[in-house]
Amino acid sequence: MKASPVESSGRFTMNGGPGTADPGRISYSNVMLRRVLLNAYDVNNYQLIGPDWLNTLRYDINATVPSGASRAQFQLMLRNLLETRFRMRSHWETRELSVYALLVEKNGPKIKATAPAEKRVEDQLADVGRAEGRDGFPEVTLRTPGMVMETKNGAARITAKEVSMKKLADMLTGQAGRPVVDMSGPKGDFSFVLYFTPVGPNAGNSSEPGLFAALVEQLGLRLEARKVGVAHLVIDGAEKVPTEN
Repeated sequence: MKASPVESSGRFTMNGGPGTADPGRISYSNVMLRRVLLNAYDVNNYQLIGPDWLNTLRYDINATVPSGASRAQFQLMLRNLLETRFRMRSHWETRELSVYALLVEKNGPKIKATAPAEKRVEDQLADVGRAEGRDGFPEVTLRTPGMVMETKNGAARITAKEVSMKKLADMLTGQAGRPVVDMSGPKGDFSFVLYFTPVGPNAGNSSEPGLFAALVEQLGLRLEARKVGVAHLVIDGAEKVPTEN
């Protein structure tokens, strides 16, 4: 692996690795180490605690990935990079957080787990048509499992294909105002469309319900405020300039 610091800001890219069109190589350009850590440890942003420079200094990282490497093996590879090249030291600890628990309504969920389709590697997650659908949003066809969120005329739409409840909780974290933790229970992958009126800068005049009501009405899920212990990855120290290969 090669990692070199760059003085830059703005857009970054993270290409390649298992599950992509280029599984045998990664090419990260102008990326913050925080983004690499999130990928290496599969944690949410709110679970990562470390020095401010993890968010500001940028790096170019290029590496060859062994043929047939799984995502778990790839993550170990990234962790080794961080520990050997950046001399990163870390530990886990549990901290109490105010969160929303993602739960199933008393009458059960209104969505059912889908049988997983044959996995395909695509360069793009979705095809977005020019024509508007009946809901006023552009028509979207998801090629691979994942989620796409769009906003238009004060409303928001989340289109999901074969995603877990944890993935939904992760996306809702950015909309609910506090971390969302999946405690729903149902296992498997789900496909659905959710319409709601967001709060914040994207809010506007919309006939769609708010996020909390939309989850109940359309998916049979609800958010409940709780305080829970959440595992955090704490970065104790690291070198800003990585060692050479």
